[in-house]
Amino acid sequence: MARRVADLSTEEFEVLVERAVERRLQVWFTQVMDAFGGTDDEDVADLRPAFAAALRRAREQAQRGDTATLASFPSASARLPSA
Repeated sequence: MARRVADLSTEEFEVLVERAVERRLQVWFTQVMDAFGGTDDEDVADLRPAFAAALRRAREQAQRGDTATLASFPSASARLPSA
């Protein structure tokens, strides 16, 4: 059953946006890695040390739960449907 965005709770809307952004970032990241790596074999492609370190830090930060929620952005929060 399709639901309107206005009918979603803040949590449901946040999950929907997170999924859409995550999917798009996965595609973008793959494209970036293909462009930087210059290799078709993803298993043997090496990352640049600084880029690899940045990815490691971002992953550790996410695993610690040190992330932003949609509600933490004031301009986005003002447009969210009320729960």
